[in-house]
Amino acid sequence: CNFASGLNVAWVNFGNDVPNPNIATFNTLFQNTYAAGGRIIRWWFHTNGSATPGYDSSGLAQKLPQSHIDGVKAILNAAYNAGVAVNISLWSFDMLQSNAGSAHTNNQALLENDTNRQAYIDNYLTPLVTALKGTPGLYSYEIFNEPEGMGPNGWATYRTTEAAIQKCVNWFSAAIHAVDPNVLVTNAAVTFDYCSNVSGKTNYYSDTALRNVGGKQGGTLDFYEVHYYTSNGASNSCFTHSAASWKLDKKLVMGEFAAAATDGVAQNDLYTSIYSSGYNGAWAWSYDADWPWPAMKVPMQNVYSAHTSDVASCP
Repeated sequence: CNFASGLNVAWVNFGNDVPNPNIATFNTLFQNTYAAGGRIIRWWFHTNGSATPGYDSSGLAQKLPQSHIDGVKAILNAAYNAGVAVNISLWSFDMLQSNAGSAHTNNQALLENDTNRQAYIDNYLTPLVTALKGTPGLYSYEIFNEPEGMGPNGWATYRTTEAAIQKCVNWFSAAIHAVDPNVLVTNAAVTFDYCSNVSGKTNYYSDTALRNVGGKQGGTLDFYEVHYYTSNGASNSCFTHSAASWKLDKKLVMGEFAAAATDGVAQNDLYTSIYSSGYNGAWAWSYDADWPWPAMKVPMQNVYSAHTSDVASCP
């Protein structure tokens, strides 16, 4: 997409949309998004791992059940029928939160242990990507939502290392690309502090950084995704810095931001400002949380009206 305009739903039922999604609710939000000119919806899949992927008695990810495939396909089919597509965010920092319950132990092993990580790839991720390959309504895979939250300087209940996060991004991206070379893969950094090398920041998700840690050539991102809220600090603002100022080598989507006036930009101008600053997409937070629908309706309509050819050509 030249400009992937859309929004976050994140979840209808936190961490439990699969295997039995509430399709009526998804239908409504997909249709509302399309009518407002939005085309991409960011949705969280495993989230904290309490429902999927599921683990066996030895703590390894279970083999992908058909019911999970059916659940994801139902969501993607609803999206396609509404004229939109879905960015599937596989995991969130919530996998090391106390709300993951007993799953957090297996989640941590998946993050840090090669055997457990490979079991998730072999038993679940590769079969999932194989089953979804070519499915209308699929836009991209996102490895993590804000994994820095479970990193050394994060806020999650339990923590892991930045290297473990990078290795998972590298391995999971490589596995996805091996099965479906045409699908897009991204990862959602909490701020530009972790996804740019300017002004003392560090890009942990460049091709070189990921390959150096994980060792897999195919384990790179197709576009960058970064989030911004005023609490992240002015040095990370997408409303006062152009996309070019981050000196990145791939397309760049703002995957979360408040659907409210921010840094001198009026609420109704948020998407247009992000477009005009050279970014390649905008997904406001969130359809049903914090700044819920229709807070992002008019901002999406405005960028669609002003730049119809770039927005409507997506997905």
